[in-house]
Amino acid sequence: MDPKEVVSQFVVNKLKEYQIIGLGTGRTVKKLIEILEKEKLIQGKYFVASSIDTELEISKRDGVVLSLFSGVKPQIYIDSFDYVTSDKIMIKGGGAALLREKMLYYFSSTKIFIGEETKLKDQKEYLVPLEVVHVGLSYVISDLKKQGYEIKIRESNGKIGPIISDNGNPILDVKVKREELCEFEKKIKFIPSVIESGIFCGKDYEIYLANEDGRVTIL
Repeated sequence: MDPKEVVSQFVVNKLKEYQIIGLGTGRTVKKLIEILEKEKLIQGKYFVASSIDTELEISKRDGVVLSLFSGVKPQIYIDSFDYVTSDKIMIKGGGAALLREKMLYYFSSTKIFIGEETKLKDQKEYLVPLEVVHVGLSYVISDLKKQGYEIKIRESNGKIGPIISDNGNPILDVKVKREELCEFEKKIKFIPSVIESGIFCGKDYEIYLANEDGRVTIL
C-alpha cells in the first residue's frame, strides 16, 4: 500500500468539520487533495495554500483558493515533512515553500503533519533549507562558512542557476548537527537577509506516520 494514500485517507475525516483549510506542498499533500476530491470535500470549503503548485491542484478541481494577501487564518493547517526526529523536530522545505508553510503553520489554530514512516530519522546531521534574499546571498554564505557550516545553493535540473521560491528568493541547504537544530533555527534569524529556515521546533502539532502495511501511528 502507498503510505501517502494510507495516511491521507486516515486524516481526511478530520477535515470535514473545518471550513477554512491551510495546505502545504509536496507529493503527500497532492495525494491528500486527490482523497479530498474523491470524498467530495473540496467544494463548499476555502483553501489557503503554501505554494502556487498547491493552488493549482485545488483550482483545477474547482476549489476556492484564498490569497495569502487576504490575511485569512486557516482553522486547520495540514502538511507533510522531509524528515522528523523521534522528539518531533521537523525539517521541511524540500519543495522550497518553507516560508509560506511556516506562515500558515504559525497562524493556524490546529496543525497536523502527515508522512511516511521512513521519514522518521534520527541521524547525526540534516540538510536544512534557508530562504535568503538575493542581495544578501554571498554575505550569508560567507558568514555561515566562517561558523563552520557546509552550505550549497540549491540548483535545479531544469534551469541553470539557483532554485527560486514562489517569493522570488534563492534557497540554501545547510548541513546542521542533530543536537543543534533548534538553536540553529533561533540564531539564523539574527543574520540579515535570512528570511526563514525549514526547521520546525514548536512541537505544537500532531504527526501521523504510515507504513506500507497500512498501519498509522501517532508520533
